[in-house]
Order: sequence, then C-alpha cells, then structure tokens
Amino acid sequence: MKLGRRQFLSATATLAAVGTSPPQLFAWQSSPGPTPERYPIDAWQVEDQRFSNYMLFNSPLERHWSGGLWAEGPAWNAIGRYVVFSDIPRAKQMRWDEATGQVSVLRDNVGHSNGNTFDHQGRLIACEHYPSRVLRYEWDGSTTVLAERYQGKLLNAPNDVIALPSGGVIFTDPGYGAHFDYEGKKRDLELDTAIYYVDDSLDEPIMLTDDIHKPNGIVMTPDGEGFYASDSAPTHFDEPARIIRWTLGEDGRSVSNRQVIVTSEDTIFDGMTCDVDGNIWSSANGGEGIDGVVVFSPEGTLLGRVLLPEVCSNVCFAGQDRNRLFMTASQSVYTIYTAARGA
Repeated sequence: MKLGRRQFLSATATLAAVGTSPPQLFAWQSSPGPTPERYPIDAWQVEDQRFSNYMLFNSPLERHWSGGLWAEGPAWNAIGRYVVFSDIPRAKQMRWDEATGQVSVLRDNVGHSNGNTFDHQGRLIACEHYPSRVLRYEWDGSTTVLAERYQGKLLNAPNDVIALPSGGVIFTDPGYGAHFDYEGKKRDLELDTAIYYVDDSLDEPIMLTDDIHKPNGIVMTPDGEGFYASDSAPTHFDEPARIIRWTLGEDGRSVSNRQVIVTSEDTIFDGMTCDVDGNIWSSANGGEGIDGVVVFSPEGTLLGRVLLPEVCSNVCFAGQDRNRLFMTASQSVYTIYTAARGA
C-alpha cells in the first residue's frame, strides 16, 4: 500500500502526538569532527621540484593508532590487505587492517621481533632480538629458525630483512636489542655488526659485509640487482649516518660495488622502502622539522619530506595500488596517500 503526501504527513503528526519520533528519511548523517587541516597539509615538504610528482594536494596525514612503546618493522600483505608491524618492547606483532583502519594484536610474546617481511610464498619472516634469530612462520602454523648463530656465536639481534625471489633472505644484525633490557636482553655482542644471507640449504648464514658500523634498515633496489642499507652509526660511533648501496651477486650470496648514496650529520636513517622510480623513502630521526620520512632520488638527491610529530622508525607502501605510505613512528602508526607506487 502506498501513502499519499497528505496521508504521510498525517501519520507523522500522529506519531509526534504520542511521543514517538517520526521515521528517519536520511539514516546517514556526517559528523563534523575536528577541524580539518587546510590542503595541502604542512606534512608535505618539497625540497626538489621533482617531489611535486609524488605528493598529493588533497591527501591528509592519518594517525590510526597510538599506544605502542616503539613501533617498528611494517610489512604489507596484499592478500589479507593488512600491515604487520612490531611493538618491540612489548614483544608483540600488531596488525593494521586496511579495510577498517583498526589495529589489533596479531601475536604476543614473539621474542621482541623487529623487522618483518613476506617471502615470495607469502610466509612471514621476522627478525627477533631475544632470542636473537630470524624466524619464518609456515603455512601450517609452525615456525622455522632460519638463522641464530654465525661461526658458532649467537647473532647480535637481527634487525631488518628482505626476501629474494630465490627463497633466500638478507638481514641486518646491528645489535640494538642487546644494548638494554627493553627491546630484548642486555648482553655483550659476540659478533661484529654485519649483513648476512641465509636460505634453507645453509646450516648458518653467510656474511655479506661487515663494512658498516650499525647496519639497520634494508630494502631491495626496484630492479632486484642490489640493496640499500642504512648505517645508523651516530648512535654508537663518532660517524655520520649513511645510506649505502651494494650490488648483489647472481646467487645473492655475495656483494660488490659498495656506494655511499647519502651522508648526513643531522638525520639518522632507519627503515626504508623504494618506489617504482627507484626513489628511497627512508625514516628520519633528527628532531622537529626532520622527524618523519625523507625521500631521496636513486643518486642521493634530497627530494622532499613527510613530516611527523614523532620520530619515524620504518616505512612501507601499502594498499591495493601500493600508493599509501604506512609509517611506524615511535608510539603510533600513520598513513598518507601519495602519487608514488611502491616497488
């Protein structure tokens, strides 16, 4: 039965007379919320005009979660549409869901895991500070220890990791998780800080290089022929911070052609990612006006920044189009849409 206009108005009046609210013609109402920032937001900082090709005029900086102690190690899972990241002091792996924007605990008591990645079979690989090892989560729920010793000595505290198409992985081992009883267990380091390769055929990892003071974040070059590693030397040495590139041998078990791409006296670099054009998007720690993400061309030219109100530890590109920069920053996680696409 259809109601005419007069009948509808009469029914509405009757409902109001007996104290009943009239039917809602529009169920959805927008909430004004906090006053939004004016576009473009101040987080975007252009240092080279080329960076204008990678920033979006109308993209806000979104904080999705806060309450961590030291958030680290984001890795994007395209099948599940989520990012895994670590809250190292609490020994938790966390999960940010792209569809809902919610953060939840993925795993607890995970050995103070730091860097994460997914291998080419979709398995999660995590660097743990204590016990100091590189761990792979198998499809049946079991775990495989890929590396925990080198030449009979315990690894320092594996930090960040990349997966190769061949099945091997490369990881950094600076030892940060062994300096205090906070992100691991305090102990003397048994090994020099170094970068290693390991795969299932090896009983222990192969040292690729120890020509770096504090090997920290690591990322493959988009062409797959090498990798970048950050040297956060200033935390323990009277040396500048650096981003260094190496060329990989065909089997991934050797490196050559060491090149210092970036040197800085005021910024410490940690986790990194690359876009398809080869630009390096690195976390930055240097105080207000520096904290956040700093972007360099493949040759090391400073292109621009994404400023955050907290120290940034690591980054990855996420989302269906791999154009959403996900940032772990001290106690919080942030995203911002970009005009770049992750490699």
